[in-house]
Order: sequence, then structure tokens, then C-alpha cells
Amino acid sequence: MFICHLIKSIQPTHNATKVETEVSSNLTLIKMIETVVEKLIPKSAKGRDFVQISSIFVVSIGAFSAGALFAWPSPTIPLLIRNTSYIGQISIEEASYLSILPAASMIASSFLIASATKYIGRKPIIWFMAIPQALSWILIAEAKSITAIYIARVLNGIGEGILFSIAMAYVGEISTPAVRGTWGNMITCSVALGQLSIAAVIASMDIVTAAYIHLFAPLLQILLVPFLPESPHYLMKKGERENAKIALMRLRWKTDVDCELSAMSESIERQRSEAGSFKDLFWIPANRRALLLVLSLRTFQQLSGITAFVIYAQYIFELSGARSVSDEVSTIIVFASLFLFLLVCLPVAGKYSRRLLLTASSTGCTICLLINVVYFYIQEETEVDVSDISWIPLLVMVGYIAFLSIGLLPLPVLMIGELFALSIKNHGMFVSTVYLALIMIAFPKILQLLLSNFSLYVTFLFFTVSCFFSTIFCWFCVPETKGKTLEEIQQLLSKTR
Repeated sequence: MFICHLIKSIQPTHNATKVETEVSSNLTLIKMIETVVEKLIPKSAKGRDFVQISSIFVVSIGAFSAGALFAWPSPTIPLLIRNTSYIGQISIEEASYLSILPAASMIASSFLIASATKYIGRKPIIWFMAIPQALSWILIAEAKSITAIYIARVLNGIGEGILFSIAMAYVGEISTPAVRGTWGNMITCSVALGQLSIAAVIASMDIVTAAYIHLFAPLLQILLVPFLPESPHYLMKKGERENAKIALMRLRWKTDVDCELSAMSESIERQRSEAGSFKDLFWIPANRRALLLVLSLRTFQQLSGITAFVIYAQYIFELSGARSVSDEVSTIIVFASLFLFLLVCLPVAGKYSRRLLLTASSTGCTICLLINVVYFYIQEETEVDVSDISWIPLLVMVGYIAFLSIGLLPLPVLMIGELFALSIKNHGMFVSTVYLALIMIAFPKILQLLLSNFSLYVTFLFFTVSCFFSTIFCWFCVPETKGKTLEEIQQLLSKTR
């Protein structure tokens, strides 16, 4: 009601007296809200973090749903291909579009989302994220053909686009460095938890029941998001200083926020004065090198096979013919490993040498995937019986996930914030997001073509070679950013030849 009241107050009118009355009423309302907030919040210089943490938790509900929707093809593709599902049999070619469509719609929607952020706050967009996610689960549950599933996957891509742009930005804007360092990774862990959840639920229930169970997440988000504070950073950029102060007092749970508000105002003014263009991103050598590094890291991250393996995990275990552990259980173990390793590794990954961790991660992935190449070559091209060691692919994939979690999975995201100069950061992040979506279309499709036309060992050999080249690139081309300020990193990029 308060927002509607403000919107109405700025509508054109020929009655000057009415305008003055409305403005006066708005200012009085703001003061009343501020007075109420000040009475509720203790007059403490220290403050508390629970509002920031609970806000991150609410956003992470959307991340949980996004993770479950993203990994949904993994346990369902084998069912759809075997004609044991509720919509009949589909081909592996048709199944490949289950991974392509979300990334394609994420690209298309990213332009609309970028435009919307200029006029709409972070909070309404995060609330809207739950709508396409809820519709996705409903369409999956009620589908009568693959077409309905395709529409659900397109809607899923819209939710992913909001999560990885607006939701991430919101968490960065509302939290202090200490809270962000400890709890900022909750979104990534929630994505992994969603992937584990959908694999476990579908393994014990049918697809329809699993969809309705996971519908609770977007519905819960719809109920909770209205209680979140708006981003003070966004409100300050819109010139709503009093509302920004109220939001900041709620987030810090203290009334003494004037110093932080002033620093925020100075930062926003500085960013406006230093704002760069898309031309600067490609024309200035340091910016161009930063972009090339970010895109290269994203490329090698996806060439490691992580997205492709998440989507086709259960299908790969089915093709491997393991007897010691079922395909469903193997998939659950892989997703559980991903969640647990991220939970352990994410808080410490940013505390050590970026280049060393990326190199170690790439090397470890190369070794793990090479072991699978040898195993599948022996299984498929020789007469050696490997049934007694059929647990090797699962063990190797768990090791692969562990090495991914210390470097190639989290660090490219972290380094995006470090490599781009403030003046072109928004442009750089937009380009890298669109590029990530493009390669997320390409690489799962490459995996599907490899699985359809070649043996398993050839498929794993492709990603093994990619990880080997990633090792070389990370050691010789990635600059060390650990312990350096943003200014020092820009100087380093300017000197790089």
C-alpha cells in the first residue's frame, strides 16, 4: 500500500495544492514508519545479523527450486527414454532439448531483466522469480506430452536468469562483508541441495509426485519475499534516502546507520561519475584482458563437463552397466557429494591462491576423468571382465566432484567480481552471463552427440583433454588476485602482455 501510495503521488495533476498535500502526506508517512522502526530496533552500535541471514535464506529458497529444476532431467531422462514415464517414450535427441531450452530462455529473458532493474526494485523481481518456477512444477506434474515439459523448461530458464543476476546482486547489496563471507555461499549450496533433493525424491516416487512436492519451494518464497527489506543500495540510486535508511536499519538491526548510508551514497556517486560503456569493455586493454580471462575460465569450467554430467548423470551410470550400485543410488551419491563438498570447500576456497587452486582443481579433474577413460576403454574395447570393479566410475566421479569444488566450480564466479573494474563491472557481468548461457546450451548438446555416436570412453576422453588444457591455462595465464585490492588487480592487468 505504501508503494502504491507513492506511485500515485507522482502522477501528473493540474492541481498544485493537491500535489503539495500528497507530498506532505508521503513525507509524514515515511517519518511515521521510521519512528516505528526506531522503536522496534534497539539503539545499539553493534547491531545483529539475523535479518541479513534470514533474507539470504529466503532468496536461497528460490535457489533450491532452481537447482531441482536444473537437475530434473538427470533422473527423468532414463525414464523418458525407456517409455516408463507418464508422457510416453522420447528419443535421446528430444531429451537433449531439456538442457538447451532453459539456457536459451535465460539469454532471452536477461535483456528484459536488465531493463526491468532500472525501474523495479530487487525485491519485486525476486518475488516474481517464484512465479515461473511454480508454473514449471505445475506443467511438469500435469504434462500430457513432451511439449508441456519444454514449456516448463523455458519458464525454468527465466527463474535461473533472475537468480544468477538479480538475486545474487541483492545478497551482495544487503549484507556486510562478514555476513557475505560466511553466508553468501548459501545460494550455491542451496542449488546443490535442490539437485540432491530431486534425484532422491524421483528415485523413490514418480515424476508427478516429485513435482508437486517441490512446488512447495516457490510457493513458500511467494509468501516470504514480501517481508524482505528492499536493497538500500537500489533505493539510494533511486534517490529515496529515507526509505534506504529504514531498510538499512532493518538489515543491520540498529538505528545508527548514518555513516554507512553516507559511504553508500559516495560510492554510488563515484560509480556514476566513473561509469564506462560497452565500448570501454572491449577497447581498453585491461578491460579486454579481464573479459578474456573471465570468458576463458567460464569455458574451461563448462568444458570440465560439470553441467553436462549433472544433466546426464543417471543416464551415464545406466550406460556404464554398474552392478554394485544402482543407477539411481549412484546419482544420489554424486549429488550428495556435490552438496557436501561445496558446503566444506566454498568457505575456504577464497582464502588461498586462486591460480594454485584452479590448477590443482583442473589437474585433479584430468586424472579422475582419465581413470574413467581407461576403465570404459577396457569395458567396451576388450574382453576383460570388469564387473567386480564396476564401482570405479562412481568412486572416480565423487573424486571429480571433490576436485571441482576446490577450484573450477566456485572460483570463476568469485573472480568475476575481482577482475572487472567498477566502471564496467555491470557490462562485464552481463556479457559473461550471456556467454555462460550460450556455452551451457552447447556443451550438454556436445555430450548428447558424443553419447549417441561414440563409446563412453571417447566421451570422457573429450572432457579429459579439456581439463588438461585447463591446467595449462590456469597455471600460465591466470593472474594471482588473492590478497590484492581491486586497484592492484587493474594495475596487474594493465601491465600484462
